Amino acid sequence: MFGFAKKLVKNLEQSVNETIQTINTRNNTAITDVYFHSIPESLLIRYYDSSNNLKIISNVDQLYGLRVVAADEYQLQLTPFFDYIIGINDLPIPVQFNEYGYMVVDYVAIYKLLNEAVLGPREVKLNIWSGKGGFYREEYLSMQPSDELHDVDISSNADSVAPIFVSLGFKVQWQPLVAATYSYHILSITDPSVNRGRLVANSDYIIGCQEGLLCTGGEKLLYNILQSKQNQEIELFVYNTEYDVVRNVRFQLNDKAKLGCNVGYGYLHRIPIPKDVQEKMIIEQQTGQSNTYSQEQQPLNPEDILQIPLLQQQQQQNETEIKAEFKPLSFEQQITNNRKKHAKTSVGNLDNSLLSQLQEPEETINRAGISDSSVPPPPIVNKS
Repeated sequence: MFGFAKKLVKNLEQSVNETIQTINTRNNTAITDVYFHSIPESLLIRYYDSSNNLKIISNVDQLYGLRVVAADEYQLQLTPFFDYIIGINDLPIPVQFNEYGYMVVDYVAIYKLLNEAVLGPREVKLNIWSGKGGFYREEYLSMQPSDELHDVDISSNADSVAPIFVSLGFKVQWQPLVAATYSYHILSITDPSVNRGRLVANSDYIIGCQEGLLCTGGEKLLYNILQSKQNQEIELFVYNTEYDVVRNVRFQLNDKAKLGCNVGYGYLHRIPIPKDVQEKMIIEQQTGQSNTYSQEQQPLNPEDILQIPLLQQQQQQNETEIKAEFKPLSFEQQITNNRKKHAKTSVGNLDNSLLSQLQEPEETINRAGISDSSVPPPPIVNKS
């Protein structure tokens, strides 16, 4: 019975992927996975092949971005692990191809761009794609000149550029966007005595593991890792959709290496868009529609969330007058609003209060034994 159900899920996922590949095209640039459809076409990386033909990267496996792997406490605009910077000032991330034919980031070009921002508008727009449901947004960061003096090695590469700006408060790593889909959905609790309230059915997703052991993804990877850790302690990094937090969960595995739960992996078990983001996007889209059109509009369904950026692009093309740039709030106002929003709750209090609520009903899970604190997951190891 289990084998039949597993085969049915695989057939369903294959059917969904084939349908998406057939009907979802955008200006002859096909992205075969709806999870990535929110990425504006203008931010897809372009390059010239050996025949000097312009190519646009739209293959899901070749979509890359600068993944935010760590952020300082004051940097509230970016979410580690989930956020990918896919563009700067509405331009794709500059790349180049190394001697082995691999696409790598052109950090020199990025430094030049940011240095120009310091000498000019003193702010930079980051185009962000989020691994939480695959939605797109934009963030503005302040660029402040640095007072530090940098030693320049005249014997080094003449094209090298030193940053003249203060640290932006986060670290990034060049990674494929599809890595955001390497998550394992907790479907049900099968053995409360083993689970002991550590994992929550339906709303928990395992997104990482100690030492980056889950970085490559795959349906059987979690099972293989657990088997290799028999009679040892293992640390998992778990994201909860109800409270939009990441926490670390430790298990002391026995010789069976079980977590006491069933998990799902694949297209049907990806992390959804957070509820508050969904509500905000629906309200903004419906408000925009009411301002643009006088006739009554159909209400927007939650499943159409990923199409919002495409709808906005179509509306802009239909307008007779196109503004060069529109910012509802200045950068200073956005920073002030973000800080006011997050100032009331400290990180430590947030973790303790939320962890006390991350429990299943009594009939499903034993409530005793929750003592883990929330920490961000480690960065995925980038394998060249």
